[in-house]
Amino acid sequence: MSRGLLDAFKWLGTGRVYSLPWLKNRLEYSSDPERIAAYARTPFTRSRFVMEMLTQFHLSQQSIVVSEDGHARWLKRMSLAYMPREAVIPKMARAIVYGVLPPLDEGERTVLLTDPLIRELYRAMLEHTLGVEVLKPLDDCISQTRFPHGTRTMVLEGIMLSLRLHTKALLPVRYVLERTVFKRDYTMLRIARTLDQMVCDFSIPKPDSWLKALADLRTSGKITEAQFMGEIRSMLVSSFSLASALGSALLCLAARPRYQKRIREDPAFANYFALEVLRLYPPFRQFGYEPVLADGAPAIGTPPHEFMISVCPLHRNADYWDAPHRFHPERFEDPRAAKGFSYLPFGMGKRNCPGRRLSMSLMIETLRYVCSDASHIALVRRGSLPRGRGGRLVSFAVDASLTYRAKSTTGSSPEKLEARTRSRTR
Repeated sequence: MSRGLLDAFKWLGTGRVYSLPWLKNRLEYSSDPERIAAYARTPFTRSRFVMEMLTQFHLSQQSIVVSEDGHARWLKRMSLAYMPREAVIPKMARAIVYGVLPPLDEGERTVLLTDPLIRELYRAMLEHTLGVEVLKPLDDCISQTRFPHGTRTMVLEGIMLSLRLHTKALLPVRYVLERTVFKRDYTMLRIARTLDQMVCDFSIPKPDSWLKALADLRTSGKITEAQFMGEIRSMLVSSFSLASALGSALLCLAARPRYQKRIREDPAFANYFALEVLRLYPPFRQFGYEPVLADGAPAIGTPPHEFMISVCPLHRNADYWDAPHRFHPERFEDPRAAKGFSYLPFGMGKRNCPGRRLSMSLMIETLRYVCSDASHIALVRRGSLPRGRGGRLVSFAVDASLTYRAKSTTGSSPEKLEARTRSRTR
């Protein structure tokens, strides 16, 4: 985009309001907890801008994450019964670590975390959340797929929305843009569609699974075919956001090895470590809402029409966080640290992330396993904390390389060695 075009837009208001005179202040950006708290006291729903961004991030508009409030609220309550039980999550964490960082007999190995994490988390979401047995053709497809990360920045998406490039009349223009300028995004959309169909063709629903419940709802006419496929697609999108969070956690653990001993001696500290990772490296970098009337109808024409929360600046706001750029998990030992509107890694209100409990639990159990005596690996110290890619909806580390080695068994009891061997063969 040329400098002149960007300069034509005005930034106004308590945060930043993205506007041309004829756009009536459609987008306000804020990282001020007081402004966010004031907005939260008014009726709101998820913004159409964010719904469009999520759709461009290969997510169907028919899923719980993106759909209208009534449908999302009804199906979200139902889906909670099919979330993995707490007792299962440690097993999930170990399987993910084994898949991403397989055992070594000797030496060291360096792994680029992002793609392996997406693959293993996608398998875990299919098995434990959707509730299916993954057959070999689907498993092979997941193993062979490379997952391109989106190139379109949030600011550019905002310009496109404000210029009405999402209207049906301009679909030909978008068609050209998607297949030329945003080719990687279009490739990811094709991959997502392929995986959706592979899940339908090459997986077996377990008894009392979420997929079976969704199929029954589709058969009874309570959800459409598009809504059924949208929930399957949401497993992949969840894998992307979880991969971002888990990747950042492992990279931080390697960069600050003193915390490995701290978590091993005090597993409860993994909770504070995970909270600090989500503060500095939130998976979703932006949440957006728009006002609604008392009856839930959109409050069209009320400027600013859409309210965007910039999560990274919010979590690093020096007025609310001591040494905001320092990685310091101990800050969360104060139970008041994560309260209020200065800390929103999962959004706010009725449209917050439906998988927030699973995300936190999986991060914590992964940290505990990697730091425990039972772990099959030892992380090699990393020179620096990760650095995220700015401006994306979901951000991955610029350098996601992690080096590890086989954990020394010197001094281990025969019982520990035997248990370790059994766990490797499962």
